[in-house]
Amino acid sequence: MAELIPVQGDIGASARAELLRIATRGSALALVQATSVRDALVSAGEAAELVIVETAGDRRLPDTPWGEGAFVTAIEQALRDGRADIAVHSAKDVPLDGHADLVIAAFLERADPRDALVVRAGTTGVTRLEELPHGAVVGTDSPRRAAFCRDVRPDLVVRPIHGNVDTRLRRLDAGEADALILAVAGLERLGQGHRITARLDARIIPPAPGQGAIAVQVRATDGHARTAVATLDHVATRAAVEAERAFLDACGGGCRAPIGALARVEGDGLRISVGIGDGGSRVARGDGDVGPDGSRLLGERLVADLAGPDAPVVLVTRPTDQRLPLMRALAELGVAAAPVAAIATVPMGPAPLRDGLVGLPSGAWVVVTSPTGARIAGAVAAHLGRGDLRWAAVGEATALQLVRAGLTGIWTPSRPDGRAIAEELPADPGASVLLVRGDLADPELAATLERRGAIVREVTAYRTVEAPGSSRPQLAEALQRDPAAVVLASGSAVRGLLTLAGPAAETLRRLPALCIGPTTAAVAREAGFRDVCVARRPSDEALAELAAATVALRP
Repeated sequence: MAELIPVQGDIGASARAELLRIATRGSALALVQATSVRDALVSAGEAAELVIVETAGDRRLPDTPWGEGAFVTAIEQALRDGRADIAVHSAKDVPLDGHADLVIAAFLERADPRDALVVRAGTTGVTRLEELPHGAVVGTDSPRRAAFCRDVRPDLVVRPIHGNVDTRLRRLDAGEADALILAVAGLERLGQGHRITARLDARIIPPAPGQGAIAVQVRATDGHARTAVATLDHVATRAAVEAERAFLDACGGGCRAPIGALARVEGDGLRISVGIGDGGSRVARGDGDVGPDGSRLLGERLVADLAGPDAPVVLVTRPTDQRLPLMRALAELGVAAAPVAAIATVPMGPAPLRDGLVGLPSGAWVVVTSPTGARIAGAVAAHLGRGDLRWAAVGEATALQLVRAGLTGIWTPSRPDGRAIAEELPADPGASVLLVRGDLADPELAATLERRGAIVREVTAYRTVEAPGSSRPQLAEALQRDPAAVVLASGSAVRGLLTLAGPAAETLRRLPALCIGPTTAAVAREAGFRDVCVARRPSDEALAELAAATVALRP
């Protein structure tokens, strides 16, 4: 358990019993940010002090990159177990997969969100990125900055240089690089704004989602802290940062992904500039309005650009709201997606699921067999605060949706299918099991669990519509692109696609069917697909790898 060290400061005039403990890292930048929160609370009449938490990012070796949540996890844990009341983070570092019992109660007014070019002390004749000498060494440990920098200046040598801001500046001036790319906000907060050579255009190097903003997190049930912190919330900053994080989430990215986004208020709406890299030499940029489906549509446009006009094409049959992460994974491997929503999912409303969860005894199992069911069940469980339940998911993609709802300890079977769950679920005879399913789910799972002695209750959380009529024009357009394969993630998608195709179904059956798991593969074979392949694991990345290998074999 991380040690918390109180940092003394003016705690205001309120009673000591109402003291708000603010968890923060001990780095210079983190302390500046946390102190600004403490001072604002004190000015509002609250009593507050800082406590320092050592994080995994602080313990890493000097020349190693940081991972997802490296600067956040330990601080969140201090908040969750009651050793602190408030946590302060750089908004760009907060993972998308948040805990359901924590909320971001405020985003402070944002500083300049852009990246900065910083050249070595004493360098003359350079005032912008384009003026760096040919072959100059640029230091950054950010995959995003590296991708967009290489796109603008492919001649530059991008080298990872790790450490806090002061350490990186020292290494720069010692000759390890000719320039650095750092966040403007961090430099200015540390009093190093004079080191900024140029503020980089966000349309050229899009900043990390949330960059420049400070996120203030509290326990969802802590009314005092939540009310106190809410007074610090800056409405325009919250709207922009949440739009940027929504774009990141829609693309299936995390805080280390080569994805940038910057939203800004324009009139009564929001406009967002974004960029996506493939981790190598290709990037795509764009901008658009943030509205219904705005992030998804913009993301799909960019991943199409990322794949390139001459990329081989595969059909992607996922529902409209679930396909972008797979499309991006394909684009990163040089494969273009032709999206055809072979199915659509319609939530049934929260009441039956809420009643089912409320009626479960502590320690009961909740079993979910699809990402759609997991999203719905996770949201309802988080609202009810049922952290005392045990959760089982059919595979990685389904488990991920539960994690994103703040649930932990998700059990998965040895293979991603309902039969494996039924046979392997570690439930004793007499155990209560709530099975969250779609209306077309196989009834055998419940029957097998009941034969094992479980007390099973089923809740239909969503309805699956196979072959929605609005997808027929998508399929006609996709077939004109001469697809090399079709990606299938459920038996419903197999049936829906062939129904949409009508007379063209035989053309589809001649394509390789790339399936997320053995259950889908069995349905594809039964439906007449001749060449059926199964991904090595049930994930977007594995499906993309299978597609890339398949199209590479095409004459």
